[in-house]
Amino acid sequence: MHINMKYYIVTIGAIFISLGIGMLVGFNLNYDQELSKQQAQIIGDLDVKFEELREKNNDLENKLKEINTSYDKTIDYINNNADKLISEELTDKNIGVISINGNSNSEDIENTITKADGNVVFNINLKMDTISDDVLNDISAKIGVDIKTEADFINYVVESLKSDDAKEKLKYLEEVGLLSLNKLGTDYASYTSVILSEESNTKDLEKHFELIDKLLIEKLKSEGKYLVGVENTNKKTSYIELYSDNKVATIDNINEGSGKLALVLALKDGNVVGNFGISETAESLIPYK
Repeated sequence: MHINMKYYIVTIGAIFISLGIGMLVGFNLNYDQELSKQQAQIIGDLDVKFEELREKNNDLENKLKEINTSYDKTIDYINNNADKLISEELTDKNIGVISINGNSNSEDIENTITKADGNVVFNINLKMDTISDDVLNDISAKIGVDIKTEADFINYVVESLKSDDAKEKLKYLEEVGLLSLNKLGTDYASYTSVILSEESNTKDLEKHFELIDKLLIEKLKSEGKYLVGVENTNKKTSYIELYSDNKVATIDNINEGSGKLALVLALKDGNVVGNFGISETAESLIPYK
């Protein structure tokens, strides 16, 4: 049988093609094996790292539990021993208390200062919600001082605390329902610090603050007074951030022992500015140096 030349060409071509396919398949199989080895190595490394991270996470969780336990014990200790911790910390300190639209905390605050051997020289509740143009006009006519705005009223109250007849001036404001004079000692003009407590529950928080609190803060600061803003825990309407933005020291848990200690330590220093307490905005539980 004669073999055609085309047959040889086709046969040789087929052989080379087969060899090429075989080499390609072999290479791919080898590559797949290497790739599988690399993947297995990567997975193995990830498993090791994951296990290390899980161990670190467990360690951190345990440490966090220990810290929280220690923190809770510290708060419990302070709350149970607050009176002892604040004793005689405010000797020779003359302090004023000004509440705005409510004074539910004022008596407790005054007791705290007294237990620390401090002197509350005045305790005033400003009833800013009762201010009206008619009332201001009546006051202006009575005292002979032009009082047209909240700013004028606040300025008049603070200026009265520097005069010899403060009791007479403030008593009249109490009679017309613009403030409650809970206490006014004979040495009222000697105050160096003021505790501020805002109890308004207005919806327009910032507007109320700008209209009342900020004016009061600016006036008292211009007189060189040290200020601390306080409020109870879980207060629905909180002014803490607004006070803080205006460089006033704040305490968000004045109804607790640790809050009372924070207040006393802040007043003792007379210069510290920060957010103290237990809320998310607090920088630390109490002031420290």
